[in-house]
Amino acid sequence: MTTGVSTTCPQCGAPLHFGGGASLAAVCAYCRFAVLRTGAKLDLAGKVPDLVATETRLSIGAAGKFQGRTFLVLGRLQLSQGEAVWNEWYASFGDASWGWVAEAQGRLFVTLPLSGVSGLPHRSELHVGRDIQLPEVGRAVVDELNQARLVSFEGELPVKPELGETWPYADCSTESGGFATLDYGSGDEPVLYAGREVSYAEVGLADCAPAPTTGNEPTRALTCPGCGGPVALRRPDAKAFACPSCGSLLDVSQGAFQVLGVLESRSKPPIPLGTQGTLRGEALEVLGFLVRSIAVDGEEYPWQELLLHGAAGYRWLSVYQGHWLFLHPIPGAKVVLEGKSPSYDGRSFKHFQGGQARYQEIQGEFYWEIRAGDTVRTDDYVAPPFLLSAENTETEVSWSRGESVTGAEIWKAFKLPGAPPPVVGVGAAEPNPFAARLGPTWMVAGIALAIVLLLSAILAGRAPRQEVLALDVPLKPKEVALYEPPPIVAGRAPRQEVPAPDVPPNAELVTLSEPFELTGGPQAVEIDAEAAVVQAWVGLDVALIEDETGESEAVAFELSSFSGVEDGEGWSEGSGHGSAVIGSVKDGRYVLRVEPQIERGQGRVPPTAHVRVLRGVFLATPLVLALLLVAAWPLLLVLRAAGFERRRWAESDHPWGAQRA
Repeated sequence: MTTGVSTTCPQCGAPLHFGGGASLAAVCAYCRFAVLRTGAKLDLAGKVPDLVATETRLSIGAAGKFQGRTFLVLGRLQLSQGEAVWNEWYASFGDASWGWVAEAQGRLFVTLPLSGVSGLPHRSELHVGRDIQLPEVGRAVVDELNQARLVSFEGELPVKPELGETWPYADCSTESGGFATLDYGSGDEPVLYAGREVSYAEVGLADCAPAPTTGNEPTRALTCPGCGGPVALRRPDAKAFACPSCGSLLDVSQGAFQVLGVLESRSKPPIPLGTQGTLRGEALEVLGFLVRSIAVDGEEYPWQELLLHGAAGYRWLSVYQGHWLFLHPIPGAKVVLEGKSPSYDGRSFKHFQGGQARYQEIQGEFYWEIRAGDTVRTDDYVAPPFLLSAENTETEVSWSRGESVTGAEIWKAFKLPGAPPPVVGVGAAEPNPFAARLGPTWMVAGIALAIVLLLSAILAGRAPRQEVLALDVPLKPKEVALYEPPPIVAGRAPRQEVPAPDVPPNAELVTLSEPFELTGGPQAVEIDAEAAVVQAWVGLDVALIEDETGESEAVAFELSSFSGVEDGEGWSEGSGHGSAVIGSVKDGRYVLRVEPQIERGQGRVPPTAHVRVLRGVFLATPLVLALLLVAAWPLLLVLRAAGFERRRWAESDHPWGAQRA
């Protein structure tokens, strides 16, 4: 570091030091006058107002390191864009090079000026959310378009400050997590500052202690101008506060309170303000409570939000019908927008719902100016258990990433009494419990299916299909002996041939096979029958009879074939082939009994039907039943997962079956 230049204040004579090679102004620590340096000449620029109380972990003299270079904090600007005040600390890198270390909403950014850069966009060409290409930076997204007003300053500065001066700016984020600011000051060309968001530890400032944020003593104690009651602010950078006594909404941005209005409704926050706890590894304190709502077809749908603060900055808890989300801000450039399907961190999200969100109720304190009745455009995108939320105004778009958490986890984190609010329906980012089990279940089912198929193949190959009996069954009655009367006697009638009276022309026939052996059981046996019938029907009643015990198993076939023409179109029905399976046939000696029944009509029936007995039969029905049984549980999970998603999307702008890609 350079030793700088030491001199005295032209106003009070106190020692004054310019430690940065790029320092053009300094504020006397004794008389608070601003001193401008032009070469060796010092000029007074008026008295500087007191600094606004803000959250900060930095101070003049703090040293850190960025991109391998050591820097020293020499001064700071306090800037306001109307809703909030933030600090930008002047960091000198030991020569003429310098940069800014900005603190905003608990986040830390380091940026360096890029000189000699041309081709920067004019401010009139920009709008919130636009993708732009910045020289030496690359692709960036415009997150905020606003103007900054200089409120106060201290220490040394690399610029000549003018209190009350305003200038437009555009804050941008980059895909790599970088940060850039286009400063549209009084010059013709904007100045580009580029850097990135960092942690205090990353730049060697972890030992810088923040102002007390979660102790029992409040940061500021003031009096409510509405009721005269005491108001305790827990954060020095609070900009709005709702008096717990009278419900007045107070503007705290200028230090003293101004009443903005009176809040009518007073709901009870689900977690009391001031409660401290540790959630997902972060020590947090509950600072504020909001009730917001979106109107759909004239009906209001409210939800609740809690503002939290910890070492990493601000966080949010959102709850709707017992479903909780834990949210934190993310750079807009890391969100890749493609229609209604943005992606973040390699994960694709679907648009869930959007609308104008209105602030209905406000309690506690907030880091921006807020009024009941204000609205902001919100859009939520889901990829359970995660959610992306975008909030858009004319000047700013802010993105946050949320993750579903259970009420039980929140109650445990903040050590709350009782039980969390009951859960109603399905939450926007609630993980699908059935979908989570589908993968492992299908894996187990796949293994089981493979085992069943393997066993089936083994069993099918053990006993090859084999014919053990073939039998031709007559389908026509045998010729019946004719009755011959006594010899002809002269004068008597001639002999007549007539059938015996007890044998009808269409007598039923029964065929018994020779005994045959069945071995290799118990097993399935197939009875197969075939007859070339034409315009006729033949029924076969078949019984497999064990020779020793007389036990039998019966099956029946219908062998038929009919055809014709009706309304100019041909038709046919029936089959001359039939089969049936008898299961669990044990070893033994068997006889096959076949009894035909014949209806000839005008058709033709062949003389015989061919009947076979086959062993080594593989039964497909048990296999199918086994496969269905194995697949039943994952199929049920698929149906239940689909039903869960149907209930989720019923609450969205895109009910089931109508989601936009």
